Amino acid sequence: MSDLLEVQNPLTLRLALFIGVYLVAASSALVRPSLAGALLKSIKASPGIMHATAALTTFVGLGLLVAHIDFSSAAAILVTATAIWWTLEGVALLALGHVLPIDTPFAISNYARSNIPAALIGAHLIVAGLFGHAASVTELTP
Repeated sequence: MSDLLEVQNPLTLRLALFIGVYLVAASSALVRPSLAGALLKSIKASPGIMHATAALTTFVGLGLLVAHIDFSSAAAILVTATAIWWTLEGVALLALGHVLPIDTPFAISNYARSNIPAALIGAHLIVAGLFGHAASVTELTP
């Protein structure tokens, strides 16, 4: 079990906690279609809100990728994958948000459901961030 919480880069543990808390907090509300729908409709209705949301998402995703591209452990993969997802989501909204049908009942339902795995990933990252440990250099050498 401890191998699941072992990482090579200590930054992974700090980012895991940061991202995990955000994912659990945000997804716990957005699994409800009524709240997810209100969010997506407000983003679609306002080009300024869409642009600001997309820009922030892009910058956070890219910033995380600048600091952390690591596929050496489960926590590292989830941190990096989340950064990639946020980058792609932000860029897609910046470039195509005005034409994407994000406020349809189908999109709202899918968005709400997509927050279930986000909450589970967030919970795993919180556990890794709180209880994980970085392998020492001697542990990494064969």
